[in-house]
Parts: sequence; C-alpha cells; structure tokens
Amino acid sequence: MLRLLLLPACFIAVLPLYASPQLKWCAWEFPGSVSFNNPAREAEGVTVDFMRELARRAGFELAISKATPPGRCIKELGDGSSDLVVGLIKTGEGRQDIDYIPYGARHPDRVYLAADDNRKLEQVAELSTMTLAAIRNFGFHPDVTVVIDAMPPHQIIRVNSVYSALEVVAKKRVTAALLPSTLVSAVLQEHPQLREKIREVSFPVSIVKPQRTYIGLSKHCQCPQLTTAIQTSLQQMTADGSIKAIYGDRIIPLF
Repeated sequence: MLRLLLLPACFIAVLPLYASPQLKWCAWEFPGSVSFNNPAREAEGVTVDFMRELARRAGFELAISKATPPGRCIKELGDGSSDLVVGLIKTGEGRQDIDYIPYGARHPDRVYLAADDNRKLEQVAELSTMTLAAIRNFGFHPDVTVVIDAMPPHQIIRVNSVYSALEVVAKKRVTAALLPSTLVSAVLQEHPQLREKIREVSFPVSIVKPQRTYIGLSKHCQCPQLTTAIQTSLQQMTADGSIKAIYGDRIIPLF
C-alpha cells in the first residue's frame, strides 16, 4: 500500500519539470504594431499575434507586461526582471546582457517635411542642414546616426510620439521629422487632417538600406535551449509564410 501511495507523489514531483517555461515580454506602445488602446489596457496588435504564435511553436508561455516605456524595458532586460523585448535595433555590437535574435528587417526611417517644402534628399548628409524632430528613446539607422551625432544638440528635437513629431513639422517649428513609415501610416489613419500638411521623402535604397530588427532575450534567462527553439521557429514561420501573413509589408523577412 505504501508503494502505491508513493507512486502518485513521484508523478506530481516530476510534472513541473516538464512545464513550459514562462517568459515575460516587456512591451511598449508602437502604433500599427502594439497598442494598449482597450478597456483592459492589454497589449494587442500584429506583434502580439506574432509573439503568441512564436511562443506556441517554440514551446514557452508568454506573459505580456502592461505598457512600459522602452528605456525601462531595456533596463529590465538588463537586470533580468523581464525576459524579452521585441523590435530592437542593434547598435554596434549591442549590449552584453542581451542576446539578439533577428526576425526581420524594417524599412529605413523616412523624412517628413511640410507639404510645401519641395526639397529632394539624395544624401544623408543633407540632414545636417535641418532641425529634426525624432521620437524620444528611438535610435536611427547607422548611416543616419553618423550624421546625427555630428550635429549640434539643438538641431535634434526629441518628442514623445509620432503625432507630436508630425505636428511640429506641419506647424513648421522644425524642418523635418525622421520617423518609421509604418508608425506614420498608423497615426495618419487616426489623424487624417495631417495628410495634407506633410510630405514624405525617402533616401535611395542604395544609400540607406533596410535595417535588421531583433527579439532581445535577457542573458539572465539562462535558457539556451529556448534561444535555439526561437531561432528554429522563426525560420519555419518565414518558410511557411506565417510572418508575412501576420505583418504584411511592415517588415521584410530575413530567411
């Protein structure tokens, strides 16, 4: 009888070993990609769909944070209080406390001018003659960063949102805004009155190429098996068209 009683206890002790690991995704608002605009203030959007499908395939449970500023998410990734972020742009070698897993490439930021500003942009260096609005805590394409870093600080105006950046351009308080086109498209759907007040200009692709985007996995996670599972799942999702079906033309598949 004692042997029979011990047997179920052994099964109970073993079960947690086979439970799927839970990873916390620190998420921030990203118009057209991640939104918290619902009564529960929970994340929704194409990137949420993408991450849930990735979690299902890679074999982990996904816990999604409430809306968190990007800077705080990076800090949490560094100290291990969060496990994942999505949509990172890697600068140089990146941070030592983050594993960078590429999943696609984003179209380069575009320049948004006032509607009656007819200038053309053929070289990135032309930005140095402007005052530019950009979103706070957002980085730039490496080719653009070289120019931005050489500019006096007063020529770069940091704002809190795409809408704010477009608004100061429309009011001619700055020369231009440097913004991701997918974010601008989402904002213009909500604020169509801005369409007639701004004009979009892109650099030739031969000059500013698409930039890789990454899932950032905290090295505090200590889960190398999940890194491999995530990479394999991303390759499968690219091959079977799942990423394209979820994102459309918002990102460019890598594999």
